[in-house]
Amino acid sequence: RQNLSCLSLTPFVTVCLCANTNLTFIFFSCLCTDCPQVISRCQWGAQPFRGTPIPLSLPLPFLYIHHTENPSEPCLTFEKCASDMRAIQRYHQDERGWSDIGYSFVIGSEGHIFEGRGWEIQGRHTKGHNSIGYGVSVIGNYNSTLPSVEAMDLIRHRFYQCAVDGGGLMANFTLHGHRQVVATDCPGDAFFEEIKTWEHFRD
Repeated sequence: RQNLSCLSLTPFVTVCLCANTNLTFIFFSCLCTDCPQVISRCQWGAQPFRGTPIPLSLPLPFLYIHHTENPSEPCLTFEKCASDMRAIQRYHQDERGWSDIGYSFVIGSEGHIFEGRGWEIQGRHTKGHNSIGYGVSVIGNYNSTLPSVEAMDLIRHRFYQCAVDGGGLMANFTLHGHRQVVATDCPGDAFFEEIKTWEHFRD
């Protein structure tokens, strides 16, 4: 992991300065015990954003669930998850021509949330809906199998509350699978059936 220094500005916001770069990343650092650690961009080795980021107007009313599909296998160590994050960002920037990795956050099966575009910057994850919701993706393909219990609990029981408490999501936010608003199989058949049982899910 890269070295970084952090300065806490408020109970919910921390500024992290990555060593040997000119990059500054701002992310929520909630004090409530249910808030999980978020691996910052400089910790997983992100490339800089290309262009001018578009700020979000918080709090948001929607949360969109994705799977990465490719990489198709869950990542089980920090090193593998960080490598997968770099691969996803390269694909989104170099192959698709996007400014950055599309997702707001990405979940690894080793128990961490990885910062994509983060809390305050509009992503490119759910066409036509990027300005009104976060896109959270789990690394792996979940057409026939489910993500790990740890990865799902991280979203359902910890990310939810942290995002609401930190002002990122409305308390009555709506949870959708990617396929509900875009013609796609994402987040996979098995995973979609699972999230239909979660709190905040709406048809």
